[in-house]
Amino acid sequence: MENYSKGESSREEIINKSREIFNEYGIQTTLSNLAELMETTLGRITHHFKNRDLLFVAIAEDYEKKLKELRQNRSPGTLSIHSFIEIRSEIFDLQYNYRCAIRFIIASIPHQKELKSHIHDAYSNSCASIEHTITTLIDAGLLQQKILRDGTFDVFLFQFTNLFTNWVINLELYDNDKAIQEVKPVYLKGILSVFIPFLTHKGHDELHQHELFRSSD
Repeated sequence: MENYSKGESSREEIINKSREIFNEYGIQTTLSNLAELMETTLGRITHHFKNRDLLFVAIAEDYEKKLKELRQNRSPGTLSIHSFIEIRSEIFDLQYNYRCAIRFIIASIPHQKELKSHIHDAYSNSCASIEHTITTLIDAGLLQQKILRDGTFDVFLFQFTNLFTNWVINLELYDNDKAIQEVKPVYLKGILSVFIPFLTHKGHDELHQHELFRSSD
């Protein structure tokens, strides 16, 4: 049991340190370079992860675990626009901390079975979570039922999931000279704006009471 615990601890340390290094030095960093930057041996890394794809899958799975914990800890009984924005803000910060995995998945043509499986499962879970959130907002009188119409929801889901993922690429390509706290309000407001056409009067009132949208017309 002690050896198992040490092995798990070593694996977790590799995931956390490699995530930080990939974030800073880029997803093209090789396992050899990773070992050098971590001041460890290549064999220690490959003992747990035979290739980079498997390491990125592990980082992505760790992200999904943290995301699930965040949602469980921040699931209010009655959802408001304010609490919804705050939850999305926390998810945004989590995505930033795991941006290397998001970049890798977006930039790569998945050729590993494990990576393909993870992408499919993560997307399915995300869609289910979004639909549940929308239903909760409808029940709270904040969103209109029409958002769930056939065709309408598919378009909305496409817009929201792409914006809420691809901002990581936008940051790298266009705003890499800016601090994350400088661009976060703009990105977050842009992402959440896809909800505006479907807000009820109550939803609009609550939205413009939040500091992120307070100055909007």
